[in-house]
Amino acid sequence: MIAAMRCLVAAALLVTSAAVAQPVRAPFHVSYDAEHLDLDGHVLQFKMSRPAGSAELVAVGEDGKQLGTGAASYQREPPGTWLSVSWTQPDGARVLRLELRAVAADGLVTRVELTPWSVAIDHEDVNFATGSAAIEAGEDAKLDASLDKIGEVVKRSEKFVKMQLYVAGHTDTVGPGAKNLALSLGRARAIAAYFRRKGLALPIAFAGFGEQVLRVKTPDETDERANRRADYVIAPRGAPPPFKGPYLKARATWKQLP
Repeated sequence: MIAAMRCLVAAALLVTSAAVAQPVRAPFHVSYDAEHLDLDGHVLQFKMSRPAGSAELVAVGEDGKQLGTGAASYQREPPGTWLSVSWTQPDGARVLRLELRAVAADGLVTRVELTPWSVAIDHEDVNFATGSAAIEAGEDAKLDASLDKIGEVVKRSEKFVKMQLYVAGHTDTVGPGAKNLALSLGRARAIAAYFRRKGLALPIAFAGFGEQVLRVKTPDETDERANRRADYVIAPRGAPPPFKGPYLKARATWKQLP
C-alpha cells in the first residue's frame, strides 16, 4: 500500500513538473498610429508584438457594408517591425472601419478594429470682424447650410458609429498671440453654441488655435479675412481629434460644449 502511494506521489510530481516546464507565451497584440495609415492609397502599416506570420483585412464603408478586402504574408519579421497590408475598394468610397486579423508566426491570432473615419464639412466660412467673436447678422445662412451637411453625415452613418463634432476656431495675425488664442476659442464656442441652439444633438468639442494654423500665410499684424474662420470635422466619439498637418504642431485645449 505504501509503495503504491509512493508511485502515485511520484506520478503527481512528474505531471506537475511537466506542467511547469511548458513555456508561457507572451501576450500577442497589434499597434499602429494614424501616420501609418494611407486611406487614399489603401495601405495600413502596423506592428505585431510577436514574429509576424500573416494578416487579413476587411474594409467597411459608411453604410456598414464591406468595401473590400486584403491579405499579406510575412517572413517571421521580428516584433516591432512595421508591416504592410493593402486592400481594394471602389473609387470614391469612404472607409468607416478596418477589421484586421493578425496571425503571429507561431499561430497566435488577434483581431483589431480600427475606426479611422472622419468627415471634414465643406462650408462657407463665417466672416468675423477683426477682434470679434460675435456672429454677425447675415451669417446665419452659412451656418444653417453647414448644419444641413452635418445632418446628412449623421443620417448616413449614425447606425454604425457614435459621432462627435469638432469646431476649430482661428484668427489672423493682428494682435498678441495669447489674445488671439482666446479670441479664436470664443469664435469656436459661438459657432458650437449656434449649432446646439439649432438642435444638433451630437456632442460638440471646440478649441481655439489663434494664428497658429493660418489658411493664408501672412506677416505679423496682417488683417486677413480668410484667416478669421472655423473648421468643422465629424469623427468617432472618444477618438483623438481628427486634425493633421499644421494642427499637430499647434497647441490648443479642446472643451466640451454642454
